[in-house]
Amino acid sequence: MEESLYHNFRRPQGEQGMEVLKSMNEHHSQLTDWALSHLDDFVPSRILDIGCGGGMALFKMATLYPSSMLDGVDISEESVRFSIGTNSESVRSGRMRIQEGSVSALQFPDDSFDLITAFETYFFWPDLQSDLRETVRVMAPGGALLIVSEAYPHPDFQEQNDENARLCGLRLVENEEMLSLLRSHGLHPVAYIREEMNWVAFVAWKKE
Repeated sequence: MEESLYHNFRRPQGEQGMEVLKSMNEHHSQLTDWALSHLDDFVPSRILDIGCGGGMALFKMATLYPSSMLDGVDISEESVRFSIGTNSESVRSGRMRIQEGSVSALQFPDDSFDLITAFETYFFWPDLQSDLRETVRVMAPGGALLIVSEAYPHPDFQEQNDENARLCGLRLVENEEMLSLLRSHGLHPVAYIREEMNWVAFVAWKKE
């Protein structure tokens, strides 16, 4: 992949952004399935996907939870268009809404969502502490937050992770640091790790 394409991971734009979004939908499919499996038998009524990218995670959740209403937000206009295309049937039916938006200022009332997901995006958030606070604000009591990354700091993957951080401008957080941050916002988190793949999924529950 050309180095210039990496700049589109944070905010896809133009033809290169389209290429990145297509790649994301394909490359992150197994990661998304693995992460969602840790929600067990939890069935949310309203779902928000933050940084919805190409819309693949929304599509999977719409299938997995056929009675749920879904929202997606992304700071990239290109991502919003692409994600709407990926989920055209759900959008047309009114079951799903996808719009431009930032994790730093979510345009939803307090306690709106039973499940909030963030796949491959937390490491781009402008202010992780503040943005987590904003995310928790729109979580319903008894709801879950699922934060997923295909990389976390690990000595076996340090060279690869350092290079991706340089190219994409991302900031990976130690797993214990993320757990501590989630607890500081009143959540009850668990980290699920697939070490051989360098994958991590944080599932954090809000008190009822």
